[in-house]
Amino acid sequence: MSSQSLWHRRNHRAQQPALQGKQHCDVVVIGAGMTGLAAAIALLDAGLSVAVVEARQVGAAATGRNVGFILEGVAESYSRTIELWGRQRARAARRFTVENHACLAALIERFAVDCDYRRAGSLHLAATEAEDQELREGSAQLNEDGFAAEFIDHNGLPLWARQTGYRSAQMIPGDGELDPVAFVQGLADGLQSLGGQLFEGSPALALDAGEDEVVVRCAEGEIHALGAVLASNAYGASLVPWLNGRLDPTRGQVLSTSRVATRIFPRPIYASHGFEYWRQLPSGEIVMGGWRNLDADGEVGFEESLHPEIQDTMVRFLRGLHPELRDLEVRGRWSGIMGFSRDSLPIVGPQPGWPTIFLAVGFTGHGFGFSVKAGQMLAELITTGESEHASLFSPRRLS
Repeated sequence: MSSQSLWHRRNHRAQQPALQGKQHCDVVVIGAGMTGLAAAIALLDAGLSVAVVEARQVGAAATGRNVGFILEGVAESYSRTIELWGRQRARAARRFTVENHACLAALIERFAVDCDYRRAGSLHLAATEAEDQELREGSAQLNEDGFAAEFIDHNGLPLWARQTGYRSAQMIPGDGELDPVAFVQGLADGLQSLGGQLFEGSPALALDAGEDEVVVRCAEGEIHALGAVLASNAYGASLVPWLNGRLDPTRGQVLSTSRVATRIFPRPIYASHGFEYWRQLPSGEIVMGGWRNLDADGEVGFEESLHPEIQDTMVRFLRGLHPELRDLEVRGRWSGIMGFSRDSLPIVGPQPGWPTIFLAVGFTGHGFGFSVKAGQMLAELITTGESEHASLFSPRRLS
């Protein structure tokens, strides 16, 4: 059984050479996941020269080790985010994720990326009475604020969901899904077609910043630039100590199965406050992740290890969902390290005290909901000094 993600097993791309010697560019981007590549492409579009350094390969970290959801909002329900942040901020964050999806789809079209992109909506299931109430209230609030959402009571649920004990659901018609590694590999191809440089197998060992220049040092080379984008998510604190205590590395467990002939799950499923989630691919396999709440403290850290109890729980749960899943075989198990912020919102903007370093980290398990537009937002900040959403995600809010 493979410990590689299903997406890495399916997608192969020749590794680019490591950084050698001394290089110069306008902006250096650390991290070739979806955020870093989106930022790099936007900077190239603005006429700047860009180099991207990646520790392993494109999409090797959290970008390529998830289930491939593109969801509006954050892990908390909309009603809960209103309680936490207030109506205006909750609405702005939600609108950002809606716009992010449009930006992501535009990049897929622009670079003709073949990544099994589909937009059939998602189903958020309520497992408890409290969650049922949150989804009921949140659906009405979403509609009031101009977002598409439909509350589905118990009788309207699929049979398997009713029999499993779910109480109700919220349907978000704008959500989507894709193959995350195929997507970022397509962005990497797009980056290079625009003249951007990409160095793989080049971990950034140091980030030295002055008022007018930054230097990124790797094992066998260094890049001198006018500014740097730190898009390494959970790993950012190793280069920017300011992130210590503001960014928690959090592990997510995932598995993939053999093919199922019947189309049981036509859209992504997100349940139990986001702790349980799965989807069925067009080819029939099921990809499932979550259950981090079984050992929240144990799932903090940088090691991409498997958690036997969580993995076994997912298998038992999945096999009990539907008669056709009882003898399902697990074909792959893996984990990925996410970066969690204090308030569930990304940390995007200039590092306090260092105006030449721009952060794009802390996506809290919802990278595909924020990352493309976050990267483009950073490009705006770098080139113009302004962005409509700067205050919403500013690192200064966590100072």
